[in-house]
Amino acid sequence: MKIDDFTLGGGLTKEQIERIHRTAVSLVEEVGIKIPHEGIVKLLSNYDGVVIEKDTVKFKSDLVEKALRESRYDVPDYGKDAWVIDAGAHQTSCYDLDTMKLRQTTARDLVDLTKLGDAFGTVGSAPVVPLDVPAHLQIILMHKVSFDYSRYRCNDIYEHMDKPTPECADYVREMAQAAGKRFTFGIWIISPRTFDRNALKVAYHLLGKGVPMWVSTMPVAGVSAPITMLSALLQSAFEHLAGLTMLNLINTKSFNYIAPDDAFEADPFDMKYTTFVYGSAEYTRTTLHKVALCNHYGIPTIAKALNTAGKEPDAQAAFEVGAHALIAALAGVRAFRTGGMLSCCEIYSAEMVVMADEILNYIKTILREEEYGPEQLMVEEIKAVGPGQSYIGRKSTFEMFRKEYWEPSLFTHSNLGQWQEMGSKSIWMYANGIARKKIREHAYRCAPEVSRELERIYARAKDDAKLEESFKFVK
Repeated sequence: MKIDDFTLGGGLTKEQIERIHRTAVSLVEEVGIKIPHEGIVKLLSNYDGVVIEKDTVKFKSDLVEKALRESRYDVPDYGKDAWVIDAGAHQTSCYDLDTMKLRQTTARDLVDLTKLGDAFGTVGSAPVVPLDVPAHLQIILMHKVSFDYSRYRCNDIYEHMDKPTPECADYVREMAQAAGKRFTFGIWIISPRTFDRNALKVAYHLLGKGVPMWVSTMPVAGVSAPITMLSALLQSAFEHLAGLTMLNLINTKSFNYIAPDDAFEADPFDMKYTTFVYGSAEYTRTTLHKVALCNHYGIPTIAKALNTAGKEPDAQAAFEVGAHALIAALAGVRAFRTGGMLSCCEIYSAEMVVMADEILNYIKTILREEEYGPEQLMVEEIKAVGPGQSYIGRKSTFEMFRKEYWEPSLFTHSNLGQWQEMGSKSIWMYANGIARKKIREHAYRCAPEVSRELERIYARAKDDAKLEESFKFVK
């Protein structure tokens, strides 16, 4: 017999979610969304139920419902039966593993942090941007390194890498095909209610090539959305549904979906420091609403719970990540985003990747399945040991203590004297040592022939003047 799983109750009701849905659909139909691309607007004009007013496009409700029915989510097997850490969001600052000082990221960091992520089995986008590489090569190198040194990076539904120009997208697609990896393209909506012009250009270029496409948006409450979090969630739903409907009409040679990474994303904003705040109490509460919405629409849920406003791998970072991840897990989430992030995505930290993994192992231990029966109650053991005796030497203790207790690798249970004997190290220092060891011992590489082909494609990109020129016009 098993003990019932721990869960979290409350939150949006079915009726409240359905009202959000109806209102979002009505906004798609009555207000519409700006699509600043003549070719795409022309394609949309061929459909009944599409109303075009200059570059603002409105979709009838039946088209929205059809897009939702036809959306598809190809969750990998490891995302169906295991806990997942997404640990990449292309940061441009990191803590140096040798000096533990903040600096800009390099190609060497990209390789090392990709190895670290792979050692922990993380998924998602490349971890950092190689700023010592020309801008037009950065995205291409990030994919190359991901394919070369990682089993999962840039290869599943949790990936959300930009491909800023058609030329860049073509090189990334060629690399993905050479490596046998998944290739998709995503379009971001710039709140309030307009598509990114460059993304539309790339999407139009890829139409007819069988490329899965996704849409995402990130309205910020009080800035690019109304001040209440529920209204920001409604705007997010409206923009997501409008974007999905557009993709469903124009990208007919493949499937389309709402990106799980930021599905119904709505970000709180700190008016004192003028920044959005991951890790805040408001954002954690919003995660619970997002979980309910994703469950309603059948979208795989991934919580951006591993991010923090903390600037270092310190107490604030650990608390915000731990509290957010635990609450999300109690709501049923098993995939978690932004591992390694600090300062609301401004900084990447190898030590925070280690800490995020440890925190999730802690939470998994709390929420693990627990049997209830004679073996657990151990009545005969209670009878066998009397006053003044101990269970420390009992056979049952030796046989079962590793099963009963999780042994942490970072949050060790040493006493004061033991901690002092081991050097009185901070958690940051312990995590640093673990990260360096993981990178040093990482062994995975893609097949040699694949690596050679990736290098050949990258060498061609380095000499491509048209690719370099294309980045001069990205606005």
